[in-house]
Amino acid sequence: MRGLRQVTVIGHGQQLAQTVSFLAEGGLQVRLYTNDEAMADTVAHANVRAQVVDDDYAAAPANLAGPPYIIGLDDEAAARVRTWLPPIRSVFLVGNDRRSKVAANLLPLMPSAAHYRRVMLRRLATVRRVDALLDLARGAKRPLILMYADPDPDAVGAALGLATLWRTVGAQPAIRYTGEIHRFQNKLLLTYLREDIDQLHDDELAQSDLIAVVDAQPGFWKDAPPPARVVIDHHPVRPDTQAEFVDLRPLYGSTSTILTEYLVEADIAINRRLATALLYGLASDTDDLQRHASGADIKAYDALLPRADRSFLARLNKSQVPMDMLDWIAWGISHRVVFDDLIVIHFGVVPTPDVMVQSADLALLTAGITWVVCAGVHDDRLTVIFRGDGHRQDVGKRAASAFARIGSAGGHKTMGRAEIPLRGEHVDATVDLLIDNLFKRMSPARRGQFIRILRNHLHGPAPADPAAMQFPPAKG
Repeated sequence: MRGLRQVTVIGHGQQLAQTVSFLAEGGLQVRLYTNDEAMADTVAHANVRAQVVDDDYAAAPANLAGPPYIIGLDDEAAARVRTWLPPIRSVFLVGNDRRSKVAANLLPLMPSAAHYRRVMLRRLATVRRVDALLDLARGAKRPLILMYADPDPDAVGAALGLATLWRTVGAQPAIRYTGEIHRFQNKLLLTYLREDIDQLHDDELAQSDLIAVVDAQPGFWKDAPPPARVVIDHHPVRPDTQAEFVDLRPLYGSTSTILTEYLVEADIAINRRLATALLYGLASDTDDLQRHASGADIKAYDALLPRADRSFLARLNKSQVPMDMLDWIAWGISHRVVFDDLIVIHFGVVPTPDVMVQSADLALLTAGITWVVCAGVHDDRLTVIFRGDGHRQDVGKRAASAFARIGSAGGHKTMGRAEIPLRGEHVDATVDLLIDNLFKRMSPARRGQFIRILRNHLHGPAPADPAAMQFPPAKG
């Protein structure tokens, strides 16, 4: 079907006159049937043909034009008109926010005034937040945007979004993370962005006069929380989170969504690389809008997709697992322990916590499994990754209830994480630590059986050396 060229309008009144002018000025041919001669003169336009009809709109004009039809009348008159219009769906009502019996049988032409009011108020509130952030950045000589530990794509996208916003007032923030980046895709993303995003340097925290924490909250750092003046995050709200500017939205699927909202509503340009980072962060945390996605996430996704580098995003999605991690994942899957609808894997000492992340995501695909717990020791910490289906399990709450007292723990319904400092404890002790805290209500005998199985796994053969799995090239 070709594009719409003509519409038929029936009725009278100021709001309908504005609608006719709006359509005509947009290039549409408008056939107007009205009982108001003055209105017919008011809407005079090259694209409008007006015809005066009976006062009560009781009968169809002899030369009634075709659909779509737009009615601008009260309920009683609209009901009369509907009786002589064809039995079609493309009949619209102007200017009735009430869902009366008549209105229920007609399609609303435009969103209601209440809808536009909500949109306007949301934008006013968002741009007010942007102004508050810009006021903080003006005059800041050494602003710092901080990400927690090994930052995921959502943290990177949000950090770059905030940096872009602050750069509009001349600020030049450093973007830093406090751990090490292990996942291959995240390293590839940073290379693509060509930004100065690096591990936190010595004394940078002390020298900064404006610190922002994104996709985390200061309490995530158990030992020495950073003195943040800005906190923007989508994780569950911590009661100890306090700052000069706080925007916490646990109902959002990603922190990148919040920053996208800031940039779009404040009409700040989003270039291709920034759009790519924000979209990848949003898509990663919501599993392409399939997990914990809100209406705001969908709106942000739609705004970013046309601007993003989709070829690079496809490359990221096809480079999920580094070669040297395959044997770790294979070892973990083959040493799983299944308990009802749960899979538990303890890897022992791992080269990177991403071993647990990749394995947990894969194990959750198992039929009959609603949640997965993968644990491993790295850098004198026990890291525990939780994944769940979001329906029968809230793994974020499970992570917090099991480990928040002894480490940093929390998350969402479908994703959780805990990090517990070990202070030199042997890896065997971490098996007890995992099971005793994860299954507090389980009988001591069953917990002991669980612990023995996992310890036996750790004392068996380790994953193969990746180099031994490669076929040597031919000589000569």
